[in-house]
Amino acid sequence: MIGMWRRSFLLILTFGGIVWTQTPGALVQDAIAKQRAGDLEGAVTEYREFLKIHPEAAVIHSNLGAALAGLGRFEEAVAEYQAALKESPTLGGVSLNLALAYYKMGRIGDAAKALIKVHGESPANSQATLLLADCYLRMGQNKNVIGLLEPVGRDHPDDLAIAYLLGTALIRDNQVEQGQVLVDRILRNGESAEARLMLGGAKMQVRDFAGARDEFAKAVALNAKLPEGHALYGQALEVTGDPDGALREFKAELAIDPFNFDSNLQMGVLLREDGNSDEALEYLHRALNARPGDMGARYQIATISLAQGKMNQALQELESIVKEAPQFTEAHVSLTTVYYRLKRPADGNRERSIVQKLTAEAQAKQPGVRPQ
Repeated sequence: MIGMWRRSFLLILTFGGIVWTQTPGALVQDAIAKQRAGDLEGAVTEYREFLKIHPEAAVIHSNLGAALAGLGRFEEAVAEYQAALKESPTLGGVSLNLALAYYKMGRIGDAAKALIKVHGESPANSQATLLLADCYLRMGQNKNVIGLLEPVGRDHPDDLAIAYLLGTALIRDNQVEQGQVLVDRILRNGESAEARLMLGGAKMQVRDFAGARDEFAKAVALNAKLPEGHALYGQALEVTGDPDGALREFKAELAIDPFNFDSNLQMGVLLREDGNSDEALEYLHRALNARPGDMGARYQIATISLAQGKMNQALQELESIVKEAPQFTEAHVSLTTVYYRLKRPADGNRERSIVQKLTAEAQAKQPGVRPQ
């Protein structure tokens, strides 16, 4: 591959005022050597110099992307991986690296799209399969996790990573008994934070919030860095009346995973309620990156627009939400307010009637309520 770039001319480089020359092939070899030795900054510089001459070099775009990702410069890495794929759509490993960069940026929806492509081309790639399942789980797409992992789980019954992801998805999909089978499989290998987290999830599904809280507490005690452990513990603490403890756990989760959906959403809600709208928006937009289109995050953003007097922004978002989710009572309530403030009383009256109807329907479903 390098041989095709060996040309008779020399590339002139200047570093620290010293002028020296290299052939393009030697420049690539030097960049690769630096990358392997951990000098990523040096490798980035030399790959970029080479690409000034050969912008069509897909492999070098890919190498540059890997070096940039190693430096935590994921936005730049994404651009290089995309350039590589544009030049060579089937170049091995690039789509997976692109997905990993998106994943580390918290752009879970984009990561999932890239991984779907990888999985379609290489269904036996276990790394891509598990990462795709994790993306689906983070986006709340439990049925997609189940559909992806059930066939794999039958072929690999002893793979605890598959058991954990599949079991969690089953429990969150209200298939608690099936999920419990996988919890038991994990527990047979000894006490584990993963099993306790799954047990807590099962108890949350049956509304045993105190029991769930205790299981989540055990999970984070066993492994303080377990993904989603603090977030779930925080939710259980909030439901059982400990908002300060919940806030502590959400912050702990974000220290481990800055892109955790639930913790970003809850932090956004708490900050909005305290009047810190700008900071709240940062968390809420991060939540939307993790779960694109999520109604809860979008509604919270709309209420901030409403509070800030940005009526047109609030109107656009709330009308979109109630169109997609006509039973979302709180969105109808906020939309009623927007219409009245925009001097559209007919629309406001219509929304108020919808709110009254939805509220009556909800009350009728409460235990002990007799229909009138």
